[in-house]
Amino acid sequence: MAVNYFKKPVFISSLICIFIFYSGLFIIPDKTSPHLLLKTESIKEISGTIISSPAKTGNGSYYAASFSLESAADARNFRSSASGRLKIFIPTEMAEAYSPGKLYSNSKTGFLFETGCHCSFRGRLTQSGFYIRECTGSHWPSSWRGRLAHLRALCRLHFKRLMYSWGSGGGLLLALLCGAREYTDTATQEAFRRAGLSHILALSGMHLSMFSAIALFFGNRTGIKKFTFVLRIITLVAFVWFAGFSPSLTRAFICAMLMIISSIAGAKKPDMLSILCFSFLFQSAICPQDIHSTAFILSYGALAGILLTSRLFNLFYSKFSPKLIASSLSAASGAQTVTAPISLKIFGSFSPIGIVSATVVSPFVTIFIYSGLILIILSLIFPILSKPSGIFINLQYTVINYIVKFFSLVPNWSIN
Repeated sequence: MAVNYFKKPVFISSLICIFIFYSGLFIIPDKTSPHLLLKTESIKEISGTIISSPAKTGNGSYYAASFSLESAADARNFRSSASGRLKIFIPTEMAEAYSPGKLYSNSKTGFLFETGCHCSFRGRLTQSGFYIRECTGSHWPSSWRGRLAHLRALCRLHFKRLMYSWGSGGGLLLALLCGAREYTDTATQEAFRRAGLSHILALSGMHLSMFSAIALFFGNRTGIKKFTFVLRIITLVAFVWFAGFSPSLTRAFICAMLMIISSIAGAKKPDMLSILCFSFLFQSAICPQDIHSTAFILSYGALAGILLTSRLFNLFYSKFSPKLIASSLSAASGAQTVTAPISLKIFGSFSPIGIVSATVVSPFVTIFIYSGLILIILSLIFPILSKPSGIFINLQYTVINYIVKFFSLVPNWSIN
């Protein structure tokens, strides 16, 4: 089977690109790096558009986001045009102005920082990014894209408010549905990491497949194939639009679209490894800034490991475990085959217990997400159900939290 792939151009092309990107023998210029006419150390103000949802940094002092530059100015207020992208660091007290229940909540004088928002900032530019001291202006463009981005920002804000009212369970559900972790306890995030379950909190194929399954379920009830395809596409586009194009979610979205296109073309069983290779080449071309992202590398590595080795693992696990459990263990083992050495290289450690913990925790998380979606819809239609829904969500959260913390007690393997 493996030999046949070496006859496929898309597979060979992917291997060549992997060698070029990660061997260290080639220098690939970053076309998205900032282009400034002023000296870097003199820049005190920048203007442009936020192009990713701000996410809290590890120390909690800032929220980091990608920023598309339009202009820059120095201390003498000499302004020039600029282009490219850089990372901005928004102080927590500024980023959480609209966040419900946060220490710095102040929606009257604060700004709503989200993807698509045009902003002007003052601060200092360093090698790691622009550290913001003050926001001198913020507005949403009047174009249809600007209005759509503003609508998304408001939807995410109202969703955060509902999840905040549901406590810790709502915080976890918020992370699982839109990637925002500001209401997920730091201890919980660390427990997921130590238990080898970080991929569950990172939006990826698992989350996208759930929404695809929902669309498929309702589409099949109509008996109209074309409607089912359209419904699946609309559902996936809507979810990715709401959650944001993170590297791992972009990979999952491209693969899902290719699978749907293959189904429309009449392919009964699409070649998943070829689809993954094409997705890798396509994403590398349209999002070159993702190539060296840890999420990008782990996402493609995990799925490649599953596709290449899970059959071999399944032969072993099926000898002493039921088919469903053997399949889950095989997928987890296949993913670890590739991601373990990557994690050791990048983080200096990895969690071998993740093979077992993923098999145990994933069904609970799946039920948690599906029940959460149902309760969200019911709460929006019947607000009186919001409080009992929060209680039910927190009961599930407590069970998941205890299981994750149990697995997190198993020591990680480290090269330090």
